[in-house]
Amino acid sequence: MKNGQKERGEAEKEAGVQVRDPGGRRGFFSRKRSAMLATGISLALLLAAIITASVLASRAPDTPPMMPFPTGGDMLQFLYQSGDITDKDGLQVTWYHAANKKSEMEEALKSSAMVLEADVNIQGHNTANETSIPIMAHPPDVYSDNTLQDWLDRVLQSKKGVKLDFKSIKAVEPSLQLLRSRNQTGISRPLWLNADILPGPNVPAFWPVVNSTRFLELIQMKFPEATISPGWAVLYVPLFPNVTYSRSMVEQMYQAIRNVPQRVTFPVLAVMVRRAWPHFSWLLSQSPRFSLTLWQGTEDPSVSDLLFVRDNMHPQRVYYDLSQPVLSHFREAAGLSRRLRRFYPGGDLIDYFKPPNKDGVNIQWNRVSDRTSLLSALGGQPGGMLIIPVGSKPGHSDDILVGDSTPQLPLQEFLGMVLASPKPWGLFLQIPSQTLLAPTLALLNEAFDNDQLHHPIWINMNLSHGTFQTPGYIDGQEFLNTINRVFPYVTLAPSWPREALALGYTSVLVEDMMALLGGAWQDVALQVLAVPLGRSYPGRQALLQAQPRMALTVHHSPEEGSYHSGYLGLMSARGGNIQRTFYSMPSQYMNRLHMDVFTS
Repeated sequence: MKNGQKERGEAEKEAGVQVRDPGGRRGFFSRKRSAMLATGISLALLLAAIITASVLASRAPDTPPMMPFPTGGDMLQFLYQSGDITDKDGLQVTWYHAANKKSEMEEALKSSAMVLEADVNIQGHNTANETSIPIMAHPPDVYSDNTLQDWLDRVLQSKKGVKLDFKSIKAVEPSLQLLRSRNQTGISRPLWLNADILPGPNVPAFWPVVNSTRFLELIQMKFPEATISPGWAVLYVPLFPNVTYSRSMVEQMYQAIRNVPQRVTFPVLAVMVRRAWPHFSWLLSQSPRFSLTLWQGTEDPSVSDLLFVRDNMHPQRVYYDLSQPVLSHFREAAGLSRRLRRFYPGGDLIDYFKPPNKDGVNIQWNRVSDRTSLLSALGGQPGGMLIIPVGSKPGHSDDILVGDSTPQLPLQEFLGMVLASPKPWGLFLQIPSQTLLAPTLALLNEAFDNDQLHHPIWINMNLSHGTFQTPGYIDGQEFLNTINRVFPYVTLAPSWPREALALGYTSVLVEDMMALLGGAWQDVALQVLAVPLGRSYPGRQALLQAQPRMALTVHHSPEEGSYHSGYLGLMSARGGNIQRTFYSMPSQYMNRLHMDVFTS
């Protein structure tokens, strides 16, 4: 038997193909079986080649294979990684709107747009023929030649980003389920999920919006790996150009999304954004995951307004979904190297002056009281904060002057001289009485409306409130109300009445001031005197602990005493946040402070 096996083995060996038998031992096929196996392998390879060629042919022209990328990832990172943009800058991103019908979708795919936006509803929405099939249609259309399934089949063959705008809550769940099943094979690009979830400017409360609670719940349950784009239903009315997003609208939006873990981009009508900037600046400060997407409606936003947004926000945190020619004009203006920066008057002092080491001690403060001292500062200093006492003509509180200047220097003329200077200047306006507050703010508002005011503006008054309620000073709440009503785009820079500082800045004084200002949406910079600051350790600690929410400016002068008399207060302030602590003193005191700070 062994001889028989040996003979068969030699015969199979001569046949020429070696294999393994089921037991793991080597064996050999016959020539006939070998030929059959080779034919089968060839057919399988041919079939695989046909399938591969078919898939590649169905891709958008010149589209390389997609690299894996999370659907909840950063859009700028994706576009930078794919080579569509050269810097992580929202201004470089291009958009295609309403890529809904198949013809529109194909046109969008052939375009140079980097991100496709399309509208999702359900077939026959609110009709007798309503189904649960997601389709690509913008109201009033409720039928389409393109389902979301077909749209994804085609668009995901490209390398474009995707933004889906849901027009009804009924479309959300079936769409997310479809996305979830598609993501198992790899969507490999950022996915934005958009819906108008709150009524916005000029829109009545009864206006239909997508249910915010349900929209966010469904995303968390069905498809959390996305960027959420929650917006306001908005209507621009040219007869009321100053109507914009209110503080309550922005706060309501924040309350709706504050606990979501995803990236969030807020779509904002571009023509309305400048006057609402304090609110959006506050909103973006709540999380580094937040960004804005400025979109263009029927009314073109001004290039000046767009530059204002760009100049006051990091380029990675604002997208610009704009049409031509506005986009081209904006890009051209933004690229000018020597253009004037349109700084937000209520913005950060460090961001404006950019002092060495981002240290507030390196910002110079200069007191001006008349034309002579102003010209001296404008000509002899490189820039800095200008301390301006505000006054008025006797019996004419609306005729605002620079202090008791002789000859009289109208504040409006003063502003014109400062704004014409090429140097960086900020204005610290010391307003002594309630009657002068509103007229001063009205002058600032006029300059802002005329696109002239691009400097930091701090409004200083001694306030009366709570434990530091003192006759003769403006009520703290009235101070806030007047600013919010007349010109809110400032930094609040309140101080305590001297009469309340006998024991220094006690804990209760600090707590009452912070309680008053805790709800303010403007930046706050508390003004303190160095000598009384050194008297109360608990108060000093409370002030430092209020940073960075509230900045601190320490004032000292020969009228308050020698440099040494304010030393404890000055040096204790150095224990706080150096980017949120500033020093207003004459040059000889500042030189001493620099020596003590940088040689200790």
